[in-house]
Amino acid sequence: DDRASAVGGDGGDARECDLWDLLRALRESGGNGSVFHGSDVGSAPSRQEVTLAADPRGMPEKSPEEALELCLGGEDGEGSCATVSRLRAAVGWIEGCHARAWRRTVERAEDGGDGGSDGPLLPAPRRRTMWPDTLRLLKSRPGGGAGEFHPDRPIRDAWLSDGGRSGSPVDVSSFLCPGDEADDARLLRSCLRLVQSGRVDEACRLASDCGQAWRGLTWLGGRPLSADGKRGNPRRLLWKNQCRAISGKMTRLAGAESGRAGGGGGDRTLYPSLAYEAAILSLLADDAESSLSNPALSTWEGALHALLRSEMGIIEEDVLRAHNGGRLDRLAASGGHFPFPGTETDVGAEVDVRGHDGDLGAALGRLASCPAGEEGSDPLRNGMVSFLVGEGAVEEYIRDLAGVALETGDEDGGGLLRFAVHLAVYADSALPGCVSRMGPPDSSGDGDDGTSDVSLLELLLLKYVAVLSGRRDLWPQVALYCSLLPYGDAAVGTYARFLLRVHSERERRVAIDAARRHLGPDMELDALRSAVREVVAGDDGGADCARMAGEDLPPAGLSLHAARMMRSVGWLCLRPEHAPDALEWANALLRRLVLTSDDDGAHCGGRVFFAPKFFVDRMLPAGLAEDAVEECEGREQERGEDGEDDAEPRAAGSVSLPFALNLQAEFASIEAFLGAHTRYELFLDTVSKTSPCHESDRLLADGDAASLAEREIASRMERNTFRQRKMGLVRIVVESASAAADALTEVLAGTGGWLVDEPGESAAAADGEDPAPRLDELAIMRERFLPRAVFMLHEVLDCTAEWLEQAVRDTVGQFGREDAEDMLLTLFASFDPADRSSRGPAADAGALPALLTSSPAAPGHWHKKALSLASVVANDGNALHETFSMEEMERFLSLMAGSHVSLMRCGDRGFLFDG
Repeated sequence: DDRASAVGGDGGDARECDLWDLLRALRESGGNGSVFHGSDVGSAPSRQEVTLAADPRGMPEKSPEEALELCLGGEDGEGSCATVSRLRAAVGWIEGCHARAWRRTVERAEDGGDGGSDGPLLPAPRRRTMWPDTLRLLKSRPGGGAGEFHPDRPIRDAWLSDGGRSGSPVDVSSFLCPGDEADDARLLRSCLRLVQSGRVDEACRLASDCGQAWRGLTWLGGRPLSADGKRGNPRRLLWKNQCRAISGKMTRLAGAESGRAGGGGGDRTLYPSLAYEAAILSLLADDAESSLSNPALSTWEGALHALLRSEMGIIEEDVLRAHNGGRLDRLAASGGHFPFPGTETDVGAEVDVRGHDGDLGAALGRLASCPAGEEGSDPLRNGMVSFLVGEGAVEEYIRDLAGVALETGDEDGGGLLRFAVHLAVYADSALPGCVSRMGPPDSSGDGDDGTSDVSLLELLLLKYVAVLSGRRDLWPQVALYCSLLPYGDAAVGTYARFLLRVHSERERRVAIDAARRHLGPDMELDALRSAVREVVAGDDGGADCARMAGEDLPPAGLSLHAARMMRSVGWLCLRPEHAPDALEWANALLRRLVLTSDDDGAHCGGRVFFAPKFFVDRMLPAGLAEDAVEECEGREQERGEDGEDDAEPRAAGSVSLPFALNLQAEFASIEAFLGAHTRYELFLDTVSKTSPCHESDRLLADGDAASLAEREIASRMERNTFRQRKMGLVRIVVESASAAADALTEVLAGTGGWLVDEPGESAAAADGEDPAPRLDELAIMRERFLPRAVFMLHEVLDCTAEWLEQAVRDTVGQFGREDAEDMLLTLFASFDPADRSSRGPAADAGALPALLTSSPAAPGHWHKKALSLASVVANDGNALHETFSMEEMERFLSLMAGSHVSLMRCGDRGFLFDG
């Protein structure tokens, strides 16, 4: 009741609420079959089947009220046939719509308004008596107006003269004063709305409160007589026939001169009181003909209520006529000695009762030809009629509505499309397959069932999801409608495409929460994986790649597509249980970025591997690989505790523990390679900025007068200063070289080989994934980057040795062989791991040959390490030599030969110091 109603208004949302209320009422009356009426219920029964099902003629001893309840069931529908129960639910629904509209009108008036555009709802309190102005006028006449006053005088005069009564509520030709006529119209209009709301008793009390109790007594004449005779009309059938005759005549009189007179030019007007009184009588007498012609019932909802109430009332009248006929038969058989109170002997058996035996299709067909028919042309009112009619009208309506909604799209904000989706989903859930079996509408508007892979339901949902995806404020609803798609793959794919639009972390978390709530953990993970796969494994778009709405600018040095791929992996980093899948796709992106490193280098001004390094250092959460393995271990432990067959797979179940361990090793290998490359670049930068040569700081010039002792002291101080400075420069280069060499050696000498998986059937790919693409990429990376790492390491070692040789030559050139040898031996000894003192056993002349190859400050040490690369490459455990091409192997062997010659040269003391 708190929802809006369209009665008396033009709101599309309110009419949609009314339609859903109708479906609820029909469903409560008889289940889903009652909603669709014909799919499960069958055809409407004939009048005889409804009337004679409980044999009303065979219960003359029952009162009319009891007979009616026994034949048609109670107000709650219990004991009634499906047709009567459905019709009763429809009447209750339309009365509820009118009741909500009347309540809103009253609330507006109570809040200080005047009832909206209808003007005052009732006469002013001081005028709530029967025709005060007219009575005052009559009393002022001679004799008090005796013989001129009668409540039915206006109708009687018009009846006899066949017209003559004005249709205006403020200009009448009868004896009523204009003010009384207007007050009468307002009172009867309010009573009419109460009758339309199913509140006849309240209408009677309202008339009585306003000084017209005789009207209320008249309106209660349609109730069947009770068993105690205290309630109901013993001449109900006669009353009904007379009311039909009177309402018909009054309607013709009201319609003849019902020129609308508005109050202040408002949208709604006040009709003559005659029209409202005729409308009340026609509704109570089930006179559909008069109701549809009455201007006071000119709204679509008013006409619909009149038809539904008439159909229900005529069925009741059939039962009561049959019951009365049975009483007359019993009375005749008893010789007139068996009277039943309330038996009517003049019911007018020759008068046929006008109705459609509960066939709402035939009854509601009259809506199109009545004055309110044009109002029923909108889709929502068409839907109400279709569901009331049932049978094939529902399917036809859904198909036609879908065609219009698909064509309209989001032109009206998606309102019609949303309604079509909701209705199709409801229909398909109430009667499975009702809509999912329909094909999409073709150009002629007819279905194309059986010729398309996409059903009408799926087409509607996909269209509406597209509309929702285009409105950021409605993104939280996308998961709900994706979950309604008839196939899981369609739901996952559709939601994955939507996720590509979502960029901020807050909105991503909302989207994931919605997916878990509506799709479930498994489909949520599938959608996230599909979204990441679409970006990471998809085309980069080339020059056509443009920023999407809400997408941030890429970081400096990254292309837009590279940044988009990195951010897509973030989808899987928001929940701990997704860590294994996040690691899998992080590795996939790393492989792609590393393999396209040449493109990155060109794009970033020569910064090779910039994109994968940025991804690892700035985009991925710390400890991702460890978290992934820990998550899989927890899953394996749970499966072990619950038993292999009984355990429920967790959301991260697509990645097995063996595969997670391989992914961890793969991530560590790629991270190690990128770190080694960074060390390599830092080494090259260090060598380029650190010169091995520098001038000695002379303390005495050649011409200075000084004693021998003074010159000796000055020379010694000069050598120490030179050696200390040289030692600092050597330390900078050696430490940088050692860091780069160690990092590269770790890549090359890793156990089992760089990027080599542990064997196992489930260790190469996630469940259901093809392992071939990943294994191919790993093989390509090994072939491309392992030889490169070998050459990088040799370059570091050889370049360091050459730099140290230049440092030796610089020392010899400035101080001579003897002094330089002494200085360099001290320098070498300070870097020797066995003896770091500047003077000691290691610095003796006998220890010099060992220092030339063992001290990191000696060139021979680095040539020796370069030569040892041959054994690293030849080691079958690392499988390095398998990655070399013929040209690369020839180049490597040539480098090894050069390192051997250089080692022989630098390991010779005389050659090193004599040059």
